[in-house]
Amino acid sequence: MLTNKVSDDIIQNVKQNHFTKVESMAKLKLNDFVRYGKLFEEYSALLSEDRQSIMRLYFDYNMTLAEISAERGISRQAVKDAITKSCEKLDYYENSLKNCQKKEKITKKLEKIKDLNDINEIKLKVEELIGEI
Repeated sequence: MLTNKVSDDIIQNVKQNHFTKVESMAKLKLNDFVRYGKLFEEYSALLSEDRQSIMRLYFDYNMTLAEISAERGISRQAVKDAITKSCEKLDYYENSLKNCQKKEKITKKLEKIKDLNDINEIKLKVEELIGEI
C-alpha cells in the first residue's frame, strides 16, 4: 500500500500533467505564436507596461497562463484576456502601419541582391530598394 506522501506526490503529478495539457491547448498555434512574437517585437512599445510585461513572459519566456498568473498575482482568465487583447492591438497596429510586412519585403529583396554578381545590377537594385523606403 502506498504511503500518504507517495500517493499525494502521484496525485500532484497527475494534476500538474493534466493542467499542463489544458494550458497547452490554450496556447496559440505555433504559426500564430511566431507571428505575434514578431509583432510584439515590433510594436511592444505601443502597449501599456502591464501588457508588455505579460506578453514578455508569454512570448519571450514561454511561460504558461498559470505561471504568469502566479507570477503576477492575477487570475489565469485575466492573463488570457490581456494576451488576447494585446494580440488584437498588435494586429491593429500591423494592419495600420504594416512595418513587419515592409521589413519582410525588404529582407527578401536584400537576399536576392546578396546573390547578384554584377555590380551595376546590384547598384540598380539597391537604388530601387531605397526608393521604396
